Amino acid sequence: IDVRLLYDDVGIYVGAYLYDSAPDSILRELTERDDIGNSDFFGFVIDAYQSGISGFTFITTPAGGQFDAKQEAGREDSNWDAVWSAKSSLQADGWSTEIFIPYSALRFPEKTEQVWTINFVRMIQRRQEQSFWSEIDPKIDGFLNQSGVVAGISNIKPPLRLQATPFVAVYGLKSVDPGLENGDPVQYGSSVNGGMDVKWGLSDAFTLDMTLIPDFGEARSDDQILNLSPFEQQFDEQRAFFTEGTELFGKGDLFYSRRVGGQAYYEGEVAGSLSAGERLTNLPRRMPLYNATKISGRTAKGTGIGVFNAVERRVYGRVVNTEAGTTREVLVNPLTNYNVAVVDQNLPNNSSVSLINTNVWREGGATDANTTALVWDIHNKPNIYSVTGSAKLSQRIAPEATDRGHAFNLNLRKISGNWQGRIGYGEESDTYNPNDLGLLFNNNTRNVSGFVEYNQFEPFWNGRFVSGGSGLFIRHERLYQPNVPVATGGEMWVYAQTKNLWRVNLWTGGQLTDAFDYFEPRVPGRFWRSAGMHNFGGNLQTDARKQFRFRGNLNYSRWRQDEPRNRFRYFANGRYRFSDKLSISAGLERSFGQGDIGYVNQQKRTVILPDESTATGTDVFMGTRDRQDTEVSLEGKYSFSANMTLNLRVRHYWATVKYQDFHLLGEQDGLLYSTEYAGRHDIDYDAFNVDIIYRWRFAPGSDIFIVYKSNLSVADQNPGANYWNNFRTLWDDNPRQASVSMKVIYWLDYASL
Repeated sequence: IDVRLLYDDVGIYVGAYLYDSAPDSILRELTERDDIGNSDFFGFVIDAYQSGISGFTFITTPAGGQFDAKQEAGREDSNWDAVWSAKSSLQADGWSTEIFIPYSALRFPEKTEQVWTINFVRMIQRRQEQSFWSEIDPKIDGFLNQSGVVAGISNIKPPLRLQATPFVAVYGLKSVDPGLENGDPVQYGSSVNGGMDVKWGLSDAFTLDMTLIPDFGEARSDDQILNLSPFEQQFDEQRAFFTEGTELFGKGDLFYSRRVGGQAYYEGEVAGSLSAGERLTNLPRRMPLYNATKISGRTAKGTGIGVFNAVERRVYGRVVNTEAGTTREVLVNPLTNYNVAVVDQNLPNNSSVSLINTNVWREGGATDANTTALVWDIHNKPNIYSVTGSAKLSQRIAPEATDRGHAFNLNLRKISGNWQGRIGYGEESDTYNPNDLGLLFNNNTRNVSGFVEYNQFEPFWNGRFVSGGSGLFIRHERLYQPNVPVATGGEMWVYAQTKNLWRVNLWTGGQLTDAFDYFEPRVPGRFWRSAGMHNFGGNLQTDARKQFRFRGNLNYSRWRQDEPRNRFRYFANGRYRFSDKLSISAGLERSFGQGDIGYVNQQKRTVILPDESTATGTDVFMGTRDRQDTEVSLEGKYSFSANMTLNLRVRHYWATVKYQDFHLLGEQDGLLYSTEYAGRHDIDYDAFNVDIIYRWRFAPGSDIFIVYKSNLSVADQNPGANYWNNFRTLWDDNPRQASVSMKVIYWLDYASL
């Protein structure tokens, strides 16, 4: 391979000639932006501040595909996008590429001569052979810290970075409700939205990103499931503004971006206060925003600063009384401001320390919140050991009181070498609650955990395997308050990659003791004592270079108790690549739970004491149930060119719950006892989504999206007999929605103008 790097007053130019002894075998799948696919590639990473932690990656393929990402403390953020260009072509003895990166896409200090950390990488996909200009040893922690250095780039200046992307979006909506007794079951609607995103370089290191009257219509639909747990469902972030360049805001795990523009704050309270015959309507699925702003960057001395702010609109819902024929408006979401501030300092030896604060302000008498965290990652000079941890304080400020809580964790790790491991302690107090802007499933915990693993990076067993390893993990959990046991468990695993590039992973483990679940009963102080369990499983993936690739896994769990209780889950996905432009994949995931146990209901009771006074208590009822969950998915991708793609995603999720028996939860021992309680709690739940997204990048940084979405979500108490009968009747009487939208985004760059 020959590589040349040139520069002028506007950017850097990288040319590479990649020789290949079999040019007819060069793999070059055509994919959309940030998806390399089954293809060779060439690229490089630049750390202009020589931090060893932060940098930018640019990659291109023989088909002209482009991939870019931000590197931050060992994490690669491919949601970050810059505007740059690349052209590639096949040659008689290989392939070549030319790349232009404008200075507006980089961050570098303002000084006479630049000294940058840099590394070049080449992948020969058919051999899974990845080569670097500066050697990367997999036994050493980190990537940028093992890169080389380029010097001699002189007298360049960071440009004025001012970019705007105005957009216009047009929507058409169709809503069908076959069960509607009064009115037209088919309703149509339309809307036109406009707004703009702005990117402004405040200095050579810092950038302001702002979205004005944001619109996220091109974001993929959420994967809804039947959630019977005491915790909320976590959704992936699909909105580009909240995924791009947010690595600083993820420090300390205090920022769950789906809180912003999420569920209405008063929705549950309003729904619970409705009278007979009333229903809540005119409620957006996501609360609209006035704007959202990010400021982020890193100085020449390695100080990273990030500020995020978003303002959520005040929203009113409409309560309709179908019996009286009246309507009234009710506040479902107050005016809300979300803010995150981060200071992250790079230290010697690829170490860092961060201070993070999140703040939520809501108008009126709603609860405000503030959470602060100190996070550290300290490495020794040889980069073999590290000490990581965090200390956090949360405050929820309501008119009547302020609740404060804390969290703390400390870990000692061996991060380099074939043998690696960790031992650590963590706790979250019973009043620690960062969930106004973060995501924590449960607090009130203590845990001691550790793992040790051996990784083999060289071929072994006479070359049958090219890499592999094994490990052991152990964890003991207790309640924070009171300090009582919760569970002790562990897991062992082995993994390997064969010489024909099949990947296999096997594991076994379980819960060594009875578990004391203080969350499933949904009543403070109550617990359910569950028997210990064991599980085993494995997964397999065939060679991804082939036209057909299979991925699958299975897992079986069994509880050590008198009545049969077990769970079996399997997943299978097949992908077929018809050509370098067209590929289709289909997946099936199923789980079966026999004798599953979970919360059903609770009832208040009054007890007459010996002195004839009264006391109140709560009866908690649990149920034994059989569960089935099925998810079927179909995805297709066709690439007209590197700048024009069509993507299809169809997903059907079906879940059934059939109760066999009910139990009264023991108040002192957490065991299950017989009861006369009877109720109808069976569930049949369906969620069906179709997403078709056409994207054309018709100019640098400019896109046209044409999107079709259809969704259906319905639940009742009549579990279907089988999947196919349920699927055939899914559209008979159930409401559904469909929409078509077109969004045009145009990128304007001051430097280009």
